[in-house]
Amino acid sequence: MNRAVIAVADQVIVQELRSRLDQSEVAVEVAFVAESTQEMTAAVLSHRPALLFVHDQLGPGPVMQLVRDLTLRNPALAVAIVSTRSETDAYADALEAGARGVLVQPFGLEDLDRLLATMTQWNATVREVLSRKSDDGEQQQRGGRVVAIAGAKGGVGTTVMASHLAWDAATSDRRMRVCLVDLDVENGDVPSYIDVSHRVSIADLAKISEDITSRAVNDTVVVHSSGLHLLLAPNEIRDTEFVTPQAVRRIVAELRNLYHLVVLDVGSAVTTTQAAAVESADVTLQVVTADVPALRSARRQVLAWESLGVAGAESVHAVVNRFQRRSEIQQDTIDALLLAQRSQVLVPDLERGLERAGNSRTPSEVRNQTWWKSLRAIGQELEVGRRFAEELRSAQNAEAADAVSPRGDAAGAGRRGRRSARVREAGQATIETVAMLPFALLVLLLCGQLLLLGISTAVAGAAAQEAARAVSLGQDPAAAARSVIPDGMQRSTTITSTATSVRVVVRTPLQIAPGVERELPVGVDHTVVKEPR
Repeated sequence: MNRAVIAVADQVIVQELRSRLDQSEVAVEVAFVAESTQEMTAAVLSHRPALLFVHDQLGPGPVMQLVRDLTLRNPALAVAIVSTRSETDAYADALEAGARGVLVQPFGLEDLDRLLATMTQWNATVREVLSRKSDDGEQQQRGGRVVAIAGAKGGVGTTVMASHLAWDAATSDRRMRVCLVDLDVENGDVPSYIDVSHRVSIADLAKISEDITSRAVNDTVVVHSSGLHLLLAPNEIRDTEFVTPQAVRRIVAELRNLYHLVVLDVGSAVTTTQAAAVESADVTLQVVTADVPALRSARRQVLAWESLGVAGAESVHAVVNRFQRRSEIQQDTIDALLLAQRSQVLVPDLERGLERAGNSRTPSEVRNQTWWKSLRAIGQELEVGRRFAEELRSAQNAEAADAVSPRGDAAGAGRRGRRSARVREAGQATIETVAMLPFALLVLLLCGQLLLLGISTAVAGAAAQEAARAVSLGQDPAAAARSVIPDGMQRSTTITSTATSVRVVVRTPLQIAPGVERELPVGVDHTVVKEPR
C-alpha cells in the first residue's frame, strides 16, 4: 500500500482526486489532507509518504520552493503537481521543483493511473538504491555520522559536552575527520571552551549555500591544533539572518560527505534553524540535569520537535549531566518525566573538575578520567565512530581481497596489472642502474688518480725540502730525501742536487685503459739556502 498526502485547499479537487484514487488499480492510502503549505510540510515530515499531490495554488508559502526542499530532504518522495493551467507552464514549474509529473484538472482515471505508475516506480527504485546492501551484508551509509546535541534548557552543559565529545573523538585517532558546528547562532560560544580565533563563520557559508562546495567548506572551517575542525557561529548578530533552515540542511549535507563525524551544538531554544539541524542529524542527544525545570523543558522540547515533524522520541537520546546520588530526583523519576530514551550513562557532578579546562579553554586540562570515560561511553551509544570504523574495515577488506583475488576476477586482474606495472618499473630501474655503473667506475677511477697525484706531489715537496736542507748543512741530500719518502715509492723516486738547488721526481702510475698503464712524473724543485755558520 502506497501512502500519500494530498496538499490541496480546494475541496472540489480533493474529492475528485480521492474518488479517482479509490478507482485506480494502484493501491493508495491517503494519510493526510493538508490545506496550507505549513500543514503540507508537517504532514510529509511526520507521515513519511511515498506520494505527494500538491496544488500549485496552495498557500500561503511559496509552494514550489517548499516542494523543492521536501524532495531534497526525501529523495524517494514522488511529487505530482495538480494544476488548472496549460500543460506547458505547469510542466516547466514542476520540472524546476523536482516533481515527477503534472495532473491538469480536470483529469481522467487513465491520466491518474499513468502518473501513479511513474510515481510508484520512481519511489520503489530510489528506495531500493538507498537501502542497497554492501558485499558484507551491512547497509551502506550515506556519508559520515551526524550527531545533534541539544540542551533541555540553558546552563545544563550542552556546549561543554559537545565540544569535549568532538575533541576527544578527533584526538583519539588523528585519521578520523571530525567537525564541530556551533548552530546556536545567537547564543553559541564554542571558542570559550576550545581556544580558537576566527574571522569567518557559518553565516559566510550560508550566504553561498545554494552553490556550496567542499572548497568553500575548507575555506570556512577553523582547524584546531588537536586536528578538530570547527564551523563557528557568527560574531555579528546581524549575520544570523543568513543562517536559514534551507542553508543549514545544505551545509550539513555537505559536511556529511567530508567528515567521518559531525557534531552539531544546536543550543536549547526550539527555532526553525535548530529544527532543521535536528532533522538533518542521524541522532539527537538531549542534555538534561536532575531537576524538575530541566526535565519539564526536555519534555516540551521533544513535543515541539514531534509537532514540527523533525524528530520523534525514538530518535532522541537523553543524558543526565551533573548527576548526584544524593539528589532528590533519581532515575525512576527521570524516566517517568522524559519522553526520550535515557542513556545508561549518568555523568556525575565533578564540582570544580571542569573549571581549569574552562578557564584555559583547553579540554585536555580535565584530569578527572570519570569525565572522559562517561563521554566515551556516550559516544559508543551514539555510534560516533561507526563511519570511521566502516571505512577502516573496507580498506582492510580491500587489502585482503587483493591478496587472495582469483585470476578470473576483474578487480584482481586490475590489481595484478598494477603490480606488474610496479615490477616493470623496478626492472627498468635495475637496467638503468647497470647502464650507469661504468660511468660511476670511471668517476671513481678519476678521483683515485687525482688523489694519487696529490699524494705524490706532497711527498716530492717534502723530500725536496729535506734534501735542500741536507745540502746546506753539507750532508747527503739523497739520504735525507729518502728518509721522508714511503717505502712503496722509493723505487719510483729520482733525486738530483747541485750546490744551489735540489730536484725530486716521483713517477706516479697512470691507468689509461684496462691493462694499459703509464707513469706520470711529478717533480718538485727546491732552492738550497745556506745555513749561517
